[in-house]
Amino acid sequence: MSNFVLNFEITGPQGQTPIVLVPPGTLRGWTVWKPHAEVLSKKHMVIRVQLLNVIYAENQQLPPKEYSLRWESQALKNTIDKLISKVHLVGWSHGGQVALDFALNNPDNVASLTLIEPSAYWLARAYGITVKEEQDFKKFYNSLHTPPTEDDLVGFLKFADLVPPDTDPRSMLPWPIWNQLKSTLLGLHTDLEHSDDVARLQALRSKPVMLVKGKES
Repeated sequence: MSNFVLNFEITGPQGQTPIVLVPPGTLRGWTVWKPHAEVLSKKHMVIRVQLLNVIYAENQQLPPKEYSLRWESQALKNTIDKLISKVHLVGWSHGGQVALDFALNNPDNVASLTLIEPSAYWLARAYGITVKEEQDFKKFYNSLHTPPTEDDLVGFLKFADLVPPDTDPRSMLPWPIWNQLKSTLLGLHTDLEHSDDVARLQALRSKPVMLVKGKES
């Protein structure tokens, strides 16, 4: 685990503190960041990374039983160490959870941190907050087949509100990619199992941090 390096793509002008885009860890992976990278890279150095969970699926492999959120954040650390020392870190959903874990473990490597709907359920638990979404998420995960089926995928897409109501996901343009990467659903347990010490958040007090949430987050 300690030697894993993520796939990455660098765009934009070199020689500056880069923006590192960490994607959700399921289905489309780093492709969700492509439109953002195209805009940002006109003025900034941008690094898109692909998380291990998606790399496994692309290679038609299931995530190992030992796979954890810390695997992802350590692989992100290994990748950044190969390229540069300090980054503007942006994480989305599961990628937000990975980005937060990286920042807590490596605050000196973080110039700023942006978390978009991070699936950091452990924070709610630490403050004694019960999140119904987490309970529903756990119930869904426990119903998954190994490997996941197309019905599992349809269930996840509807659970996560990734398809319009009354729409068959199989009729949508991204379906072939979703279906190819549906084994990434097995890595979702890391969002449910991960925990940490809220006291460690003090390490980020001096950092610019932006938290973005949706209206139903």
